[in-house]
Amino acid sequence: MGSFEDIRPYEDLEVAGVIGRLLRDQEFLQFIGKWQAPRLHRFLPWLVEMRVIRQLGRQLSGVDSIRSFQEIIARAAKRLVEESITEFRYEGLDKLNRQESYLFISNHRDIAGDSLLLNYALYLSGFDTVRIAVGDNLIQRRFATDLMKLNKSFFIKRSIEGTRNLYKALMQSSEYIRTSLREGSSVWIAQSEGRAKNGIDQTDPAVIKMLTLYERKRDFAESIAAMKIVPMSLSYEFDPCDEMKARELTSVALSGEYEKTEGEDLLSLVKGLAGHKGNVILRLGEVLDASFATAEEVADEVDRQVMDNFELFPINYWALSQIQEGHYQKVWNQVQDKAAVGDRQYYEARLENCEARHREQWLKMYANPVVNKFRSG
Repeated sequence: MGSFEDIRPYEDLEVAGVIGRLLRDQEFLQFIGKWQAPRLHRFLPWLVEMRVIRQLGRQLSGVDSIRSFQEIIARAAKRLVEESITEFRYEGLDKLNRQESYLFISNHRDIAGDSLLLNYALYLSGFDTVRIAVGDNLIQRRFATDLMKLNKSFFIKRSIEGTRNLYKALMQSSEYIRTSLREGSSVWIAQSEGRAKNGIDQTDPAVIKMLTLYERKRDFAESIAAMKIVPMSLSYEFDPCDEMKARELTSVALSGEYEKTEGEDLLSLVKGLAGHKGNVILRLGEVLDASFATAEEVADEVDRQVMDNFELFPINYWALSQIQEGHYQKVWNQVQDKAAVGDRQYYEARLENCEARHREQWLKMYANPVVNKFRSG
């Protein structure tokens, strides 16, 4: 697979060397140290980093293949689920065949958590884990790139300039995904570029067009069926990054743009993984067949299944009830009879933690899934 050299995940022969590099990466050690012991690291960084080296050295000792690294990730995922999720439920894996490869097209709320939870569910159910499509905008730190590529991530080039170069990049991504599926490796990809920070999950037909680009001369319906596309719906009760997202949404609403600070994506990644999420439900839909003629039809079907399988929580209804705008009030009038009450004091306390000028967007972020699910009503 030489033509994929600049986007592919690491292979077994590269694992030991990459792990050795990580254990010598001062920035990586500082990052882990600040995460594990922020107060102590402020005063005695060398002590914390020595402890990190010993700890990681023990954990990664003998890891010399992608599969053995996946075992490390599975243990970390188990701990993250236990510490940050009240209850994690996953449904629909019983419809999959362990001998087949699938293309999971998912709603996207968390930078790393969405694919991590799918992989954890697959691991617990005896399936092989997926290759993960990641935007190259996340390549900000060498150690982050190393960790993602050890975890079977491959890069989608989004920062390419020029129509011709962009077309080549999309063709490369399309070919890599097709090659992975043919070789028996399942793939996870988000339904649109970037997270749905506003809570509105919607498939971009451009993603579907990219997936079919490599086999563009093949019958479209046949090409879609061959990929065995599985719509995936992830529902988080609480978003650990809700304040950060509300700040960005407010800036975009007021000025039309938002300038990320250096390392902000990395901070969002860590906060999203470790922060409290309440209940989380992952549901897989039905494999798409050969009845679709256009990318737009495929996108509509993925949207339908994602929303049908999406779980609404009491906080979603509560947030909707707090918004006075006409459209939101109209939907609230439709659904209030079936809306669970939930812990209003807790919701109000979460809202109070958000800056006052960002609270409108915070409420809409939690209310929009209700509006999205009932928009045809």
